[in-house]
Amino acid sequence: MKILITGANGFLGARLAKRLASEGHEVTALVMSESLDPYLSHPGIITVRANIREREKVAAALQGIDQLYHLAAISTDWASDMRDFYRVNVEGTLGVMEIALAAGVKRIVVTSTAGMIGPPDPEKVEPVDEEHIRHVRFFTDYECSKIIMEERIQRMVRKGAPIVIVNPTRVFGPGPIERKNGYLILVRSYLHRKFAPYPGFKTQLGNLAFVNDVVEGHVLAMQNGVPGERYLLGGHNVRFQDLFDTLTKITGKKGRPVAIPIFVFKFVAWLNRWEDRLWGKAPVVTREWLRKSSFSWPISCEKAVRELGYQITPFEEALRLTVAHVDAEEAAGRGKAHVRGQNATN
Repeated sequence: MKILITGANGFLGARLAKRLASEGHEVTALVMSESLDPYLSHPGIITVRANIREREKVAAALQGIDQLYHLAAISTDWASDMRDFYRVNVEGTLGVMEIALAAGVKRIVVTSTAGMIGPPDPEKVEPVDEEHIRHVRFFTDYECSKIIMEERIQRMVRKGAPIVIVNPTRVFGPGPIERKNGYLILVRSYLHRKFAPYPGFKTQLGNLAFVNDVVEGHVLAMQNGVPGERYLLGGHNVRFQDLFDTLTKITGKKGRPVAIPIFVFKFVAWLNRWEDRLWGKAPVVTREWLRKSSFSWPISCEKAVRELGYQITPFEEALRLTVAHVDAEEAAGRGKAHVRGQNATN
């Protein structure tokens, strides 16, 4: 099978590419950066550097392709030009869909977000599913761009397009320790820094999805998904304290979680907003993220379990694998520091 993945050097995309290549598929990975995830270093993966808005390059990459996984998107809360959310997430996605359909691609899976479905109504905090009618306004331009994208895709499906949509929740697991994998940073801080700062929303629930489950969910959506349907790919509804308690249970280590008062985040968000206006500096905290984080986001994945065969890794097992990765990264970092120290004395 010949498969194309857009956004392939992202956290999910790289792992999906390796998963498919390991099964013997010919995988073309569309990437934006020359800096590639180690997961893309596989003989069955061909990398093509292109922006999804470069139609000629996309068209060339899609020739002879049987299946398309579209993960490319601006997936942050902020962009230097907020219009880019529409240009990339809506116009860019629709352009890729049009080219893929013209090229005869047989099956397409598009990655959206659970963020445009939830949160539940504040009066009754219960897990939401794909049929939830949202009464809480959208928080970010990212969410807005995804709902517009999904609406436009539905128009294509009504004309016969074989497109399935998946909506991951908050993905965590082994991978690069960076802002987009924020829970990995939190795990490292709790276990190795003994000081784990987190937003002071003590009772709010978030749905944490193990990266391996979400990758498998994409494959299952390609195999079993119904065109036009959306499938929530999530995991466990937990609080921050649940995360810390489970880490202590499986490691025996007790870190120091510190709930940062919300007024501190509000001040940082206000300061970052002015830095953005004056110097175009990317904010660490946005007002939109703060409002979004003040809600509980419990999710039900029953539809994906029932219709796709989606399986959720037990929370303790997912954290054990994550902790093993963090410990290995810490050991490697100490080893490099020791070598640098030896070199400095030679």
